[in-house]
Amino acid sequence: MERFGDVTLAKIRDSADLRKVLPSSLTGSETVIVKPNWFSPHPANYTDAHTLGLLMDAVDARFIVAEGYSLDRQDGSLKYKVDGEEVDWRWLMSRPDWDWIMEDGRLEQLRAQDRWFLDSHGFTDVMREHDAEYVNVSEEIWMGRALDPAEVKERVESRYPPAHTDRVYGFMPRKLAEHQGTTLISLGRVKGYGSAYPSLTVKNLFGLIPDPLRSWWHGQKDNRLTASILDAAKLYASYFRLYGVCEAFTSLTVTDSQGEVKTPWGGYAVKEVEGFTVHGSNLIDVDAVTCGLIEVDPDKVGYIAEGEKLFGPYSRASHRRAVEERRRFIPS
Repeated sequence: MERFGDVTLAKIRDSADLRKVLPSSLTGSETVIVKPNWFSPHPANYTDAHTLGLLMDAVDARFIVAEGYSLDRQDGSLKYKVDGEEVDWRWLMSRPDWDWIMEDGRLEQLRAQDRWFLDSHGFTDVMREHDAEYVNVSEEIWMGRALDPAEVKERVESRYPPAHTDRVYGFMPRKLAEHQGTTLISLGRVKGYGSAYPSLTVKNLFGLIPDPLRSWWHGQKDNRLTASILDAAKLYASYFRLYGVCEAFTSLTVTDSQGEVKTPWGGYAVKEVEGFTVHGSNLIDVDAVTCGLIEVDPDKVGYIAEGEKLFGPYSRASHRRAVEERRRFIPS
């Protein structure tokens, strides 16, 4: 185990190992909300049932699992047409609302795909075993079960600069806000070794924006992406104590256009590892240390560079130490 200020880097084999390195303030919590990374079911691209179960075994708490819908989290059969036009990121770029999903049975198709993912990948069993509650934030927002946006706006802006769009203030589910003040674990994957824009614990919170395809939030050539990621982080940091856990318990992804896994957004390779986690209370610091392990310059990652202004700076010394420790945790 290595400590980098408030960030811990440790090899993990099982829940006992994880319990030893997590802070007592977390392992002794009454209720913990966990946001897994469930963007798509591609290999090594999502928080798997083993990982979620390992975390739940390590923390003696009542768990609430929070995630939003994703059009990429499906078995390949889900396709939508609106007025004869197939819905894709280009179509959605100019249509920020999702009223159309309520028509012609489209929402039920999405619900069926969510059930498929949870059941076929072992999450239903893990959550049942640990008596965990599943809160789908897209459902909560779409069904009108959200806090008053004016109340949310006042709370967020009392702590942080205004969001780049007031739409964000309508995205706090009442069911989660009932537990305000508790810990929310952003359970990120180590994804994007060598990438210019890896997906780690801060970016994982982007998945709490309820839109199942977030093209509008990316903007043209990703010109809104950093602001959107940080707006989601500001929203949830205003109601919960954020804690970042970035895991590679069995593997991680390496950005590679020629890699064995092909996706609509590019190719990647899967690298098997002995198993480790990077975790701490400052998600910016957690992600910067993780960047040191995966050959990424954190100063070139928008949500880290801009996020420092909101959540506090990352330790440059810790990042440099992580670079030195890289080969101990990720063999070449």
